[in-house]
Amino acid sequence: AACVHMGWERSPVALRMSERIRADPLDTDAWRILLAEAARQPPADFRPVFEAAVTAMPEASAAWMGWAEAELGASEVEQAEAVFELCLLRLPQLPLWHLFLKFVREHKVAQLERSAARAQLVPALELLLEAVGADPSAGPLWTEYVSLTAAAEAGAEADGALVSAAELSATRKAYQAALTSCAAGLDGLLREYEAWETRTSGSQAKAMMHDTLEKAAAARKASRERLALYAPLRAAAAVAHGHFPPGVATPRLLAAWRKLWAYEASNAQRLDPPKLAARMRFALAQGAAALWRAPQLWHEAARWLEGEGNAPAAREVWRRGLAALPREPLLYLGLAGFEERQGKMDDAAALLDTLVAKAPSAAAHVARLRFGWRARGAAAGRAAFALARRQPAHSPWPVYAAAAQLEYMLGEERAAAAETGRRVYALALAKAEASAQAKGGSVPAGLVLSYASYLRASADLPNLRAPPRAGSPLAARLSSRRGLARGQARAAREGAAAAPGRGGGAAVANLRAGRGAVRDGRVSGGAREAARRGGGGR
Repeated sequence: AACVHMGWERSPVALRMSERIRADPLDTDAWRILLAEAARQPPADFRPVFEAAVTAMPEASAAWMGWAEAELGASEVEQAEAVFELCLLRLPQLPLWHLFLKFVREHKVAQLERSAARAQLVPALELLLEAVGADPSAGPLWTEYVSLTAAAEAGAEADGALVSAAELSATRKAYQAALTSCAAGLDGLLREYEAWETRTSGSQAKAMMHDTLEKAAAARKASRERLALYAPLRAAAAVAHGHFPPGVATPRLLAAWRKLWAYEASNAQRLDPPKLAARMRFALAQGAAALWRAPQLWHEAARWLEGEGNAPAAREVWRRGLAALPREPLLYLGLAGFEERQGKMDDAAALLDTLVAKAPSAAAHVARLRFGWRARGAAAGRAAFALARRQPAHSPWPVYAAAAQLEYMLGEERAAAAETGRRVYALALAKAEASAQAKGGSVPAGLVLSYASYLRASADLPNLRAPPRAGSPLAARLSSRRGLARGQARAAREGAAAAPGRGGGAAVANLRAGRGAVRDGRVSGGAREAARRGGGGR
């Protein structure tokens, strides 16, 4: 394609996409368009754009692939190799590794003599299969690897030389690794192995093959099951030309991911612990290819690893999730809780402080409050509340309620702690009343009920019974509730009076009316009258 004029970043398309990315750094569609525009520029112009993209979306293999392809398109072979080194091992995804293998063939071994090319390709394939050999779609790669490994033996035979024991052993190991890998489409390779072992081992072939054939049968069954489990995630993660998988969660994709994770965790092949750990890492990588913007994926995988006693791997997964989603509260809270369980209180506090700074919210402030009281004591808890009050837009009444309840539950002297909590609620009520008067609304019902529950729990009956200041939004809120209750009681009494003289039904209606008329610890005179008449209507 023709190069865009100098100053391409000032073009209308680039400006529009840059504006969208500033508003949402994870706007994959905007990144797709901007990177396609950048890839047509000289390397000095496109590199900063790709660097920004992979910094914002480190799990998006499409961005890494686009960068490597742009470098290759500009004949920057060494730079393309450097890009592969940055991303290959952390992103075990087949399309990315296929691109790397193509790079090796075209730029590393194309001009080499056959045996020298094979010597270069075999290590590249071994590295590839170590990363993505567990993929159920990796069958062709395993077949190629076995073919290249066996070629050394075939070459020696063609030259009339003796085949060394090392060459035979390498070929056998290649066949066995492929057939037990859980890759699909290896039936032809299995028949080829049986023929090779029969030719090589003669009468001992059956004994040599027995264990491998049993494992191959189990792997073949598992490959069919895994293909079905991977299918929905693979479709969502497809990296077609000009397409960026959005990486967002849907209920269907999350269910597919959880089903795959549970299957791999069941260890149907009875893998030993190191191989199972590698299989779980691979399953996470495949889930992340489709769902890297879903915090549930990172959180659930990390919790599973923690439950298995693998604390370093759990920490790595949470950190990786935070690198992909740097403003996601679930991951900050999950990792902070993990660090607290590991006894790393300073790390937990730093994570909660970062959450409050990057993504302030009521939940973040409440979590910081609770951690301060739980791990550091009253002074730290009160300091966290003071910080929350300095961010009024992110500290609604639940933050005040949490602070008050923590004072009451964890304060040193019960009576003083109860009074401190009541004063905190008073601050919340004053703030809510001021907001209600300014906006013409009313005090939140949740705050009123929370305060009443607190007063009841702390046995503060005088304040529980005290009427609110006349004319205040709180008084309006309560009076409207009492008026509604009285109207319901009056309607019940009138209905009872009009009913036929069957005392049982009238008594039930009057009892309901009386129960509904109890408000603020008092029973209205109308309710007493209803109860008295209900009791006498026999």
